[in-house]
Amino acid sequence: MRIAVVIGHDERRQGAYSLTLDVAEWAFNAPLAAGIVQDLERRGAVARIFERPPGVGYSTAMSTLTAEVNQWSADLVVSLHFNSMGDTSWAGCCVLHWPSSVRGNMAAAAISEAVSGAVGNRNRGAVAQADSWSGAPLYILRDTSCPAVIVESFFGSNPEDATKGGAARDSGALAAAIAGAAYEVVTDW
Repeated sequence: MRIAVVIGHDERRQGAYSLTLDVAEWAFNAPLAAGIVQDLERRGAVARIFERPPGVGYSTAMSTLTAEVNQWSADLVVSLHFNSMGDTSWAGCCVLHWPSSVRGNMAAAAISEAVSGAVGNRNRGAVAQADSWSGAPLYILRDTSCPAVIVESFFGSNPEDATKGGAARDSGALAAAIAGAAYEVVTDW
């Protein structure tokens, strides 16, 4: 079993920012990715962290990233993010998958349930999505040769949700939840 763990965004363009946690997505998810890989390896899986290459445009970076993941022959790709909205009342976890991917949907549902349990927030469930909310294509879902999911663990813009998400990451519960659900779903395939 081979599971690719992708740290969403990159060091220069770190993604959404949580005022509560005083951190952006990339910086928040880098140590989380390491914890997930460690947990997966403890379970007997082969796991590897992937990141977008720096210094190139978005399309080139994502094409390069997905090509590297495909060359590695992953069974599942787990891309790490967190949500943010102007409306700070939004809360919960959702996991995105490609609309026609049956296994992506299975993985998204299992991971969303596990993450919401670990964080203690609302389970918004598996969400079929081809494009980002801004209309850009979701390359990681579209262009990988295996099922892929984008994990939005919590809303960094919601102080309570962000606090719970930060605590779950710091305790190791978030990494264990993602790794455990990913491992179990791939085992069941």
